[in-house]
Amino acid sequence: MDLVRFSAPANLDDVDGSEDFHERWHDLVSALIKESTKVSGRGAYVNPALRAVRRDHERTLTWTGLSRPLLMQHRDNRRAAYEQSENRDKQIEYLEWHVTRVEGRISRVTFTTETPEYWKLLAALHRDVVWDLYKRYVSPDVAFVDLFPDLSTYDPRNRWNTTDGIMHYIMRINSLGDLLGVSQEYEPTHHADDGYDALPYSRATGADARINMDIWAMSRQGLHVATANRPGLYMIGWDDSGWTKPDGSPVDNYWTVDRGLKGATVRLSYEVPDTEGFLVGDIRIGDRPIEFGSQIAEHITMAAHVICGDPS
Repeated sequence: MDLVRFSAPANLDDVDGSEDFHERWHDLVSALIKESTKVSGRGAYVNPALRAVRRDHERTLTWTGLSRPLLMQHRDNRRAAYEQSENRDKQIEYLEWHVTRVEGRISRVTFTTETPEYWKLLAALHRDVVWDLYKRYVSPDVAFVDLFPDLSTYDPRNRWNTTDGIMHYIMRINSLGDLLGVSQEYEPTHHADDGYDALPYSRATGADARINMDIWAMSRQGLHVATANRPGLYMIGWDDSGWTKPDGSPVDNYWTVDRGLKGATVRLSYEVPDTEGFLVGDIRIGDRPIEFGSQIAEHITMAAHVICGDPS
């Protein structure tokens, strides 16, 4: 068993192998994890960069991308949940998105799971890389001063990551730090029977409940649990079963992985090719037209990956 050197999310290499960036990224991630934290039972959540962990098991912790609290609050008015979920500050399941419209109808929805920690470090060391990536993925119209108003300090809530586009998380509890912080939380006095019961700190998110419940279950077995290397938050699946075109026929594959790996996607878009002659807003899900990006987010499977093993 060897100690881990943390790689960038989805093994991204935006800096052409820059050792300085990758070393700093490893140090940043490691600083977010204690060497060993008692979370439940005889086991622990550990830092695999400081304590070697056996890979007896690999677990994928999953949830869906649409806000569980809003779905619970509006259980009898799903449209209200969809509408409120369009506010980036309500997108709390580690999935955020931006909607592009043409004459009021949705033409494209872009989803991201990229963390602010990655982009702030990248901006501190490689400002031109950040600018180039924004121009490539968001808009060729992005100006350097839009991202660095004083020509030095990165503004994560710039217009191209808020009103006019999306690059990474801005919602305050969406971050790698929050993912790893939740992973190190101690189980309350009662054992969680399922994901809905695992709400020790009155957070009703589907993501945190899922992460807590699974990590506690493994730790209660006496296992050491750790983040899998490529630490991050990922989109691992999307399901358009039953979605229909305007003529009632099944939709084709309109998904594009923009950044990331298979099973570790960090940027995903949904857009109908011009040759089809209609827009995303003309597609129906369950006989309901797509009016909001949140209707698509509900069909995206999110994940965090962990490993665990017997400490003996």
